Amino acid sequence: MSYPMVSIIILNYNGRRHLGKVFPDCIRSALKTEYRNFEVILVDNASADDSVRFAKEEFGKDPMFRIIENDRNLGFAEGNNSGIRQARGELVVLLNSDTRVEPNWLENLVRAAQPMEIGAVQSKLLNMDNPLLLDSAGGFVDAYGYHWERGRGEVASRYGKVDEIFYAKGASVLLKKSALRRSGLFDSDIFMYFDETDLCWRLKLAGFKVLFAPDSVVYHAAGKTASAVGLRNRLYLHTRNHILVLTKNYSLLNLAKAIIVSILFETRNFFVFLARGNPLVSLSIVEALWWNLRHLAATWKKRTKVQSFVRKVEDKEIQKTMLSPMPPFPLYLVFSRGRYLRKRVNVNSVYGEK
Repeated sequence: MSYPMVSIIILNYNGRRHLGKVFPDCIRSALKTEYRNFEVILVDNASADDSVRFAKEEFGKDPMFRIIENDRNLGFAEGNNSGIRQARGELVVLLNSDTRVEPNWLENLVRAAQPMEIGAVQSKLLNMDNPLLLDSAGGFVDAYGYHWERGRGEVASRYGKVDEIFYAKGASVLLKKSALRRSGLFDSDIFMYFDETDLCWRLKLAGFKVLFAPDSVVYHAAGKTASAVGLRNRLYLHTRNHILVLTKNYSLLNLAKAIIVSILFETRNFFVFLARGNPLVSLSIVEALWWNLRHLAATWKKRTKVQSFVRKVEDKEIQKTMLSPMPPFPLYLVFSRGRYLRKRVNVNSVYGEK
């Protein structure tokens, strides 16, 4: 195989404070990657701790390492965009600052990405605290746009073949710049959560495939970055961005169906949190829906661009890598989706055991 230049982008926000030794171990393991042609770029989102000073002292003399310092916290989406724009490689890999990589992880990612129709490839993510368990073997959404990550908590030996997924988790994902020039970069309005879903959906609309590469092994300290974000903010961003992504990427008929169900589902969640004595969390759902209403004109402009200039593939093709809604509507509004899947369905039959 050829060895094209790869830019490994590690996005950081107060990594020294929140991640401890996991942060330098991530950079160190990336720099020890066994691959002929790569660079490591630390993109710092205006950290208030000593992350940048430490990284300069510890790794600054390595010719394969450089730092981009943003003047404010741009979030996952635009923070990674700033790294992609300055990356030297035609292949870029986004690597979370709470990960550690196997020496051959990158070569196996690049190998899986060789075919022209591939736009993105995700590594096999193992739980850093318990490497016998999976963190993620690829991401999927159902017809209403809600997430389900394959393999979480299952034994690490499962899912041993390359296969197609709906979206690649941003903890370790290779992206081709040639594909990004057709799909566009991350949507800066998303900030974080649903950013990978939106980007991979647009890659699929542009005619590219998103793959899972099990031979590229990365250990992920799942939840350590998200733990710095409170429940109220997480729910706000999830709800807001979910509606935003549906609006941009679905055809009108499928959009209407998904939006109706989503609003009913979020209304149900509003009352659930209210009954549990969490009125501020309930309020975040209202704020998320109101944000989408206030920004509908701007979102529709983005939608027009996606539908007019990005879309080359019909929804029916993209829905082949979506899950059937479980439980079926209207039970969707009553039961926990995750619990229902675990109790009523062989999850591997949903995805197809590979």
